[in-house]
Amino acid sequence: MSDTGRILVLYATQTFTAQEIAERIWRSLKVLGFRGPVQAMDDYPISKLIHEKFAIFICATTGQGEEPDNMKRFWKFLLRKNLPSNSLLNLKYGVLGLGDSSYSKFNFVGKKLHKRLMQLGATPLLDIGLCDYQHDLGHDAIIIPWMENFYSILKEYYPNIQTDNLDIKFVPRWKASLIKDDHTLLTHSMNEDIYYAKGNRDKFLDSTLFELESNVRTTDESHFQDVRLMTFNTVGSTLNYAPGDVFCIRPRNSKEDIDDLFNIFKSHGIDLQPNYRLLLEELHEDMPVPEFLRIPLTLYDIAEQYWDLRAFPTQYVFSLLALVSNDKLEKDKCKDLGSPQGQEDWLNYSRRPKRTILEVLHDFHRSASGLTIDTIFELFSTIKPRSFSIASSCLPSSGRNVDILIAVVKYYTNMKKVRHGLCSNWLAGLNVGDKVYAWIKKGTFTFPNDKNIPNILIGPGTGLAPFRSLIQERDVQNTLSKHAVHLFFGCRYKNKDYHCKNELEKWAADGKLSLYCAFSRDHDDKIYVQHKIMEHKKDLWRFIDTNKASIYISGNAKSMPDNVREALLLVFESGGLHNDDAKKMLKNMEQDGRFQCETW
Repeated sequence: MSDTGRILVLYATQTFTAQEIAERIWRSLKVLGFRGPVQAMDDYPISKLIHEKFAIFICATTGQGEEPDNMKRFWKFLLRKNLPSNSLLNLKYGVLGLGDSSYSKFNFVGKKLHKRLMQLGATPLLDIGLCDYQHDLGHDAIIIPWMENFYSILKEYYPNIQTDNLDIKFVPRWKASLIKDDHTLLTHSMNEDIYYAKGNRDKFLDSTLFELESNVRTTDESHFQDVRLMTFNTVGSTLNYAPGDVFCIRPRNSKEDIDDLFNIFKSHGIDLQPNYRLLLEELHEDMPVPEFLRIPLTLYDIAEQYWDLRAFPTQYVFSLLALVSNDKLEKDKCKDLGSPQGQEDWLNYSRRPKRTILEVLHDFHRSASGLTIDTIFELFSTIKPRSFSIASSCLPSSGRNVDILIAVVKYYTNMKKVRHGLCSNWLAGLNVGDKVYAWIKKGTFTFPNDKNIPNILIGPGTGLAPFRSLIQERDVQNTLSKHAVHLFFGCRYKNKDYHCKNELEKWAADGKLSLYCAFSRDHDDKIYVQHKIMEHKKDLWRFIDTNKASIYISGNAKSMPDNVREALLLVFESGGLHNDDAKKMLKNMEQDGRFQCETW
């Protein structure tokens, strides 16, 4: 593989998705003969950017249009006013933004970066790629054609590169070897976290050891939805977090899925035993082994904590299977499912039924027999951290407790197969006394410092979490009043899924909270939070227009936020505004931070 030139690949990620995409791009550049590092933006010595000739930037948007944690220093440097407008005159680049169109500031970070690079004299090789998580094809709907376009333009500078070879070569990230010690003991203590338990640290994540104090179901046993209020205690430390902040944790695979994986290996004659230890070594100087993987770990630990066994395979997974398959029929099918022409087939087989990677290995069992430890490391995506709005204030416990309110995900696909959410089911299965590593990051909500400004809080279901945090804090501070805090809560049944019922109703009875509840299934006509908003439109208009109230929405991203927006526009119109003026007012409130939305 000849050395064609250098292309820098930088990513900014909050959930590690941008990193995986950046590493995919790095691998394809390696196949083409390019060198150059793939790094988090804040890990790259930015003063060297003036010397780079080609770069690809992959950046996610987090929160209310904010840059991820591992981009903050990089972005702050680029915003310096004293940087000359020709600083990056040598640089030719492309930007891929990862976003979610259900948020108003869709791909805001990628757009800002693209614009700023041009202001500093850099030349875009092509327009920004705006990936949308909501698309049927996921991010690949944009990534695949965007990269094809990038390579075709790159040929103008490097006419000898062979882009036809991209699908027929495999470049592993690291050199993997196995230590087959039959006497290795398997220990699966909750304390043995491969990321942090041995003293490893992530410069972007300040992890803390927590112990589970309680794990209480908040829904009736007869209700279809299992929701848990979980309390974690810090072990030997205290925390200072604010209402709206987020609890982040990386889940583990279930024993059933881990056993299934090793049974797949065994049935196909692949010599990978749970007690074998894995040694990873650097294969490319621009792709170092992460610190926590430099210590030999058992394959069981890797399978439990690193590989996501419930991930839905991308088209790239099928391209990899096609490379290792020795069965012509399966090889051709994998090639089709991994190709741009096979996107509709991939949608029908993989994404729509939410087929897991383990199910794919069962279906393509002849191809699976060709797997090696190198290809397995590329085949499985990594387990991503999950984020939950904190449902408590740090004040009552002096920073020692954190509450989260989680809905345990269980549903059936169109294949009538049950699906369990990885993180929620793992959390629900924890026992009191179990210890886990987690970390807290700043949330997207910012609440007014002036406690007299009314807050209109709209949080059906588990959307209640950040508002419970705010109410608890105001209660401890003796600033909680029914004039300043108006909570709209919604659920199906008053007696089945009314989370924190006693607590909320006591605050309301004590005159500390104005509480408006919508129980959608307790009536012949379904009543949702938007109906309660309309029911109290005159009072709400007065709070918003006269008292300059702030409005917050938290909860499911499907239809609730749009329905609430429509109801708010009608509230504005009830105050005498025409529809266009009502829309303009809501937009201005959003820009001023008086209207904020956090959905998932």
